[in-house]
Amino acid sequence: MDANLLESGKEEPEYLTGKQLAIKLNVSLKSVIKWTAARRLPCCKMGRVWRYPRPEIEKRLLSGALLFEKVKK
Repeated sequence: MDANLLESGKEEPEYLTGKQLAIKLNVSLKSVIKWTAARRLPCCKMGRVWRYPRPEIEKRLLSGALLFEKVKK
């Protein structure tokens, strides 16, 4: 079982909003928007809003490749 689930007592969402991602990365929302436009963050559009897949973000954070590789379509 995931350590985060045990600590918080609730499950994290599968997809994060820009604001949630900014908090998780400890950066501004403006930075998240800029990195999204530059295709540095994995994301998908759901309706009219952008969402960021939490498992993919965490995997790339752990590998150290989050902002250094462009995301392929």
